[in-house]
Amino acid sequence: MLNESETILRNSGIRVTKPRLIIYDYILTTMSHPTCEEIYEALKGDNPSLSFATVYNVTEKLFEEQMLRRLNSPTGERRYDATVDFHGHFYCDVCGKVSDFKCSKNAVVSSVKGLNIRNLDISATGVCSNCQ
Repeated sequence: MLNESETILRNSGIRVTKPRLIIYDYILTTMSHPTCEEIYEALKGDNPSLSFATVYNVTEKLFEEQMLRRLNSPTGERRYDATVDFHGHFYCDVCGKVSDFKCSKNAVVSSVKGLNIRNLDISATGVCSNCQ
């Protein structure tokens, strides 16, 4: 029986390999918007043959295939998000947590008429409710 990650990879036409499967599954099941380092640290215990380079290459491949969003945080970290629908990201200045928030792409695009927007990311920084 196929799990959700394997089904999504197969339906997207991406060859399913063990590293792709475990990395994509991890990102799908976490809401923390992990970095490659965080993914590697979380998975290496159960997957001793997994390398950091493999994590990096797989996340970049999944980003290129539009299966992940790649976020560049205010602190310069590259993070990944399996939710590819349009939404914004909030970065807490205190704890570093990244969380999603809903916003309207149409509202932003309609306010900047005359521009050919190819990519649009909405982010905000501040202090989350847990750190206030």
